[in-house]
Amino acid sequence: MIKERRAQRPEARAAARSAALKEAKDKKAESESKKKMEKAKGAAGAAKGNVAKVSKMGAKGAAPKVQARTK
Repeated sequence: MIKERRAQRPEARAAARSAALKEAKDKKAESESKKKMEKAKGAAGAAKGNVAKVSKMGAKGAAPKVQARTK
C-alpha cells in the first residue's frame, strides 16, 4: 500500500488528501450542528418549564429520599 501511494503522482496524492480532509471537516461540522440543535431543543423545553428539576445527586443516579409519613 505504501509503495502504491509512492508510485502515485503528487497531484493525485494531494487531491486524495484534500478530499479526506474535506470529508472529515464536513463530518465534524455536521456533528457539531447536531449537538447545537439538541442543546437548543433542550433549552427551549426548559424555557417552557417542561423539564422537571432534578437534584445533583438524583442526576447521578442516587435513590430519592423517603418522605416522612407521620400525621
